[in-house]
Amino acid sequence: MTFPVGIPAPPVYATRNDAFSPAVVWRLEGGNLWIESGTAPLRVVNLSAVREVRLEFAPTRPERNRYRCQLRLRNGATETIFNRTYRGVMDFLDTSEAYRTFVPGVLSAVAKHAPACRFLAGATPANYALGVAGFIFTSAVLALILGILVIAGLWWWAVVKVGLIAFYLPTAWRWLRRNRELRFDPDKPPMEVLPEARAAR
Repeated sequence: MTFPVGIPAPPVYATRNDAFSPAVVWRLEGGNLWIESGTAPLRVVNLSAVREVRLEFAPTRPERNRYRCQLRLRNGATETIFNRTYRGVMDFLDTSEAYRTFVPGVLSAVAKHAPACRFLAGATPANYALGVAGFIFTSAVLALILGILVIAGLWWWAVVKVGLIAFYLPTAWRWLRRNRELRFDPDKPPMEVLPEARAAR
């Protein structure tokens, strides 16, 4: 689509969630979010139908810098936008810079067309409680295993275990610090639930 000189093209963001989903192009135009997904028919989400927007730090083992924006609609459907795109097995392209440009535009447009919408940062209270419990349980189990290895004199295995702890626990701790649920002003989203801008890799 070509736009006349002087009229800016609407914000666009492209991503692919996983191996089982086609690439998606999100286009924000007026009061609608247009979604082009593979060979599927073009979908249009009227932003006035959005009842909740949630920004969350959502890391996984292969994606320790993953963030997401979820739009929950009145009909129960959910649209999810990530700050990376799937390229292959354990291979994701970081699209944080484009995400940080596109998502604030979505927040502003939703606030304009759905004034009753709730803007939430972090995990749901139930998911956060599960995260805290999981963090405590995992930390205790790792500490127990490490103690057993040291007592048994298996120093090399102990070193490996310490390495794993050093690699994964900081991400879990970041999740706990960033994902306590709170409401926010759509014009001032919390930096804790937005990725740092970085060049695409």
